[in-house]
Amino acid sequence: MNIDFTRLITPEARAAAALAERRAGMVCSRLQGRLVLGPDVVARLDAIAADPAEAWGLRETIANATEWHRNSQTMAALAWVLGITDEQMDALFEAAMQVVV
Repeated sequence: MNIDFTRLITPEARAAAALAERRAGMVCSRLQGRLVLGPDVVARLDAIAADPAEAWGLRETIANATEWHRNSQTMAALAWVLGITDEQMDALFEAAMQVVV
């Protein structure tokens, strides 16, 4: 007896899996991300990077990362510090990946 287990997967589970797969491929350059964020948020990022009270790894990522990966723990930390939701991060990466520089 063969059972088709794919029918047992809920639509919500399929959507979550599709989102996770999409996020895994979200990568942009630092410049693409900064251009999409705009001058106000970039000024906040630069202030964090310059603040010795902030975590060293976070400061180094802001200042020196050449690529931003959506699933990076550092990107999650940046989003939290900046008050950016998961949906906004998705939109940021989707927009940034479209910027041609």
